[in-house]
Parts: sequence; structure tokens; C-alpha cells
Amino acid sequence: MLSLTLGDDGRPAIPGIPVADVVSALQGLSGVLMALLRRTQTGRGDYIDIAMHDALFAACANVVGPAMTEGPQLDVKHRRSTGGSAFYQIYDTRDARQLVLAGQEDKFVRTLLNALGRPELEPLCARGPGPHQQPVIDFLRATFRQRDRAEWMDFLATLDVCYAPVNTLPEAIDDPNLRARDMLLTDASGRRHIAPAIRFRDEPARPVLCEPLAGEHTAEVLASFDQPAPAEQ
Repeated sequence: MLSLTLGDDGRPAIPGIPVADVVSALQGLSGVLMALLRRTQTGRGDYIDIAMHDALFAACANVVGPAMTEGPQLDVKHRRSTGGSAFYQIYDTRDARQLVLAGQEDKFVRTLLNALGRPELEPLCARGPGPHQQPVIDFLRATFRQRDRAEWMDFLATLDVCYAPVNTLPEAIDDPNLRARDMLLTDASGRRHIAPAIRFRDEPARPVLCEPLAGEHTAEVLASFDQPAPAEQ
């Protein structure tokens, strides 16, 4: 994972989220749900074995192809999602902020390059990711440095282009979409919490916004293991 996440200096960069923890947890949840479905259908569940290393490696499926078939380390900076596409890049703006282009479909490429007066660059993007897209990247880097981020946000909002600002954590927490989705919860003492991302229509989550004491529920949980399983209705 680190060899696929390179900074501008070409050195591995530490990801901002605990990727192995997140993907292994999601794989674990998927495994439990599939085992429960099997039990419903066949009367038997299953035993699940998930390793963080395995889950992390499986998450790299979109970029490991050349190494699997040809052997050598791939040129990360030329791959589709790790630097080889002008429309999947982070760009600096005049006020030392950043924005990202995150959609490489032809319609996004055509729309933005036409709006910026450089339609002749479109064929380079149509050839797919790689070093041939460097002229497009260079043009967009120079162009985005000519205005502040807020100006570019206003401009891009008028176009059918996949883009977003790079936000600080306070800006991200104050994001209008998060607030509209009620992803921030506030407890009785005024502390903010992240809401569950999965929304059930018929049985919505009821998060308990308090911090349990160490071992507070241990006896209760252990006692539950000694109880007979409820009879099926």
C-alpha cells in the first residue's frame, strides 16, 4: 500500500486513514452477513477467518495487475488512479489551497478542456493514463494556479465536471452535505460525534452518545453467553 502511495517527492506517503483496519472490518462485516444468510437458507452458519494483511492486499486489486502478470514493480506515477491521469489529480490554486479532479470519463475531459480553450489536448486523455498525459497535467497545473480556490469552485460549479476542494478537517466537519445528511451528532454536553453511515429506513440506528467505563459491560456480556439460545418462532 505504501509503495503505491507516493508523494510529489516520489517517496512513500503515510495514508491519512487506517486502511488495513477499515477494509478488514468491512470484510469481516460482509463475511458475518453472508454466513448469517447461509444459516437462514441452509440451517448452518460458518467459521470466518480474515487477516488484516489479506484484506489490505485484496484492496489493491485495481492496481496490481501488471505486477501479477509481468512481475516488476509498476510505475505508480503512470497508473490510472495514482498519477497517470490528468483528470485524477490534485492541483494547487493561487492561494496555496488545492482542488481535485476525480472523474476521467470522456465527457468530463471534453467539457473542462473546451471551457478552458484547449480542446486539442483531449486526444491525449482518450489514450488512457500514462506519460503522454503530462502536457495536459502541466497545462492544468499552470491554469489552476492563476485563480484562488474559491474562484475555481464557482467556475467548476457551472460545468459537468467531477471535482472537489481539498478541505481541512474543520472545513470537512462543516461540510453542507454532511450536515444535510445528519452525519454529525451532538451529545448532552455539546460534544460532536460521527453518525452511523448506514441508514435503515425501517429500523434506524439509535447511537448511544456516551463513553462506557472500562469493563462496564463485561459481566453482562459474559453472562449472556451462558443463556440458552432463544427458540425459533
